[in-house]
Amino acid sequence: MARILAALAMCVSLAAAPAFAQNQQQELLQQRLEEMRNAPSDPSLPAVNTLTCDQMMAEMMSAGQRMNGQMDPSMAANAQALRDETQGRGVGPNAPRPTEAQAAANRERMAGLGNQVMESTQGIDMNRMMAVSDRFQSEHCPTPQGPQPH
Repeated sequence: MARILAALAMCVSLAAAPAFAQNQQQELLQQRLEEMRNAPSDPSLPAVNTLTCDQMMAEMMSAGQRMNGQMDPSMAANAQALRDETQGRGVGPNAPRPTEAQAAANRERMAGLGNQVMESTQGIDMNRMMAVSDRFQSEHCPTPQGPQPH
């Protein structure tokens, strides 16, 4: 009986280990998001409410270029693979539900993608970027259009 209980305890601990690791990864991501939200803004920058449309566009373009330069090249492929896999099972009430292992793997992949996004935004004041974006929209600033076909 003791051997069975010991084996059962070992199975439970092994089964719980991946969930514990996923929870840790999700908690780490949540902690990083909180740190980003609470990061102080650079006082040397002009207040967002004083920026012109051109200045706001320049800030957003600069941040976008920096983010793109810091982005893990595999991120888009990882996101597309996850999307393809989940859509491959179908959508709606008749779609087969993922197994527990598939769901756990998907949660881990989602946390990994979240971490990749966090890495790509290092050094970018995301609070300021959201404020700039909101003001850009509220001021009805013109959005640049790409090359127009003739």
